[in-house]
Amino acid sequence: MPTSPFSHIPIFINYLAVTRPDSILDIGLGNGKLGFLARDLLDVMMGERYRKEQWQVRIDGIEVFENYIQTFQREIYDHIYIGDAFDIIEQMDSYDMVILGDILEHFEKQKAWEFLDRCMVKAEKYIILNIPLGEAWTQPEIYENPYEKHLSFWSREELNPFIWKFKLFDFPPGKYGSFLIRKKDYTTYRYNQFMDHYHQP
Repeated sequence: MPTSPFSHIPIFINYLAVTRPDSILDIGLGNGKLGFLARDLLDVMMGERYRKEQWQVRIDGIEVFENYIQTFQREIYDHIYIGDAFDIIEQMDSYDMVILGDILEHFEKQKAWEFLDRCMVKAEKYIILNIPLGEAWTQPEIYENPYEKHLSFWSREELNPFIWKFKLFDFPPGKYGSFLIRKKDYTTYRYNQFMDHYHQP
């Protein structure tokens, strides 16, 4: 969807306040809500840089569905790249933080893990992952956007091994999670997975 639940905004702000990234890549930016919040907190409030020409935090975005992008998003983000993030991420620079807001469920599970690996290569320090949890979170193509369909389902247990901070929310379809992931925790987990698989008889 071009937007997302509002309940996780306070924890999102808390994650930004704790980590204070100087550069952010917002993948699947949609309506631009998370980019606006990051700009308001990091540049305007904490940095006391109200005017756009004073902003110092780099906030870029990737959006697969160009029709979501309007003038106001381009005023908030430094650059917006249109296309499939699975491919575009390979050509991107590194960022202190990568935001994945309601993204992984739009990939089939194996491809989603590969995409998460690619994102972590580009994330110098952190990933914020917002994601619906459980198989009740079905979604067809909506907003005339074929990419809106949910192709995978996720559980908290799958993500637990590399989560640093988290907050869970209750919605009619089920749990919704907002997770802060440190690069070192994720890379250690994936390395151990690889080694376990490598040493299997």
